Amino acid sequence: AVVLTGWPDPPSRAQIDDRALTHELTGVAVLVLGPGEPAPDWDVADWTAGGGDGGDAGTGAGVPGRIALEPYRAWEGAGPGDPRETPRPRLMDALEAVIAVEGPMLATRAYAVVNRAGGGRKLTNVARAPLSSALQWLARDRRVELTAADEVAGQGDDVVRAPDAPPVRVRELGPRDLTEVPLTEIAELMRRLRAAHTATRPNELKRAVLDTYGLRRLTARADEYLGAAVDLLGD
Repeated sequence: AVVLTGWPDPPSRAQIDDRALTHELTGVAVLVLGPGEPAPDWDVADWTAGGGDGGDAGTGAGVPGRIALEPYRAWEGAGPGDPRETPRPRLMDALEAVIAVEGPMLATRAYAVVNRAGGGRKLTNVARAPLSSALQWLARDRRVELTAADEVAGQGDDVVRAPDAPPVRVRELGPRDLTEVPLTEIAELMRRLRAAHTATRPNELKRAVLDTYGLRRLTARADEYLGAAVDLLGD
């Protein structure tokens, strides 16, 4: 694992990008500690066990009680303009670019990112319609992989990713709301929390997910959404 100390809150965009790039180039977990924050009781020697590769960056192996999350990279490209007036090919290109960086992601978040980049404030039904159509064309052309909303119980939205991207990436919350995180991503995080003996019971898993994401309140909506992720565990 790589540990970055003196990590500011919030970090700069350059620091976020450098951290993500470090993870991509090394393939190991990139953990952060704030200024003056004491290091947890990590078994550093265990990180190099089994060939010195720093453990599995995805599972956080060798980091007892703390799950290593992949840094979240947010797309920051130029928007194509107002979705209501932009030709479909340009909307398709913009959505494809967003999904390549942020996927797997909910389709609604992809629409919102493109809409904001084009100067929109709220994703209205009128703005959503051409974006949804563009996404369906991308899926037909196999430029993105689309998992329909009804294929994941409780999701209520399509999940999209680049064709060469893994189906699940366990990442930091980043700029997403909790309900913008795909349920399969949360369920995989729960599996890792359970394997690390951080939590086992459903309510413990819900709280552990909130703690991992740096959230505090278990609202009714969050409780329902996390409950759907618990159901995906199947046991």
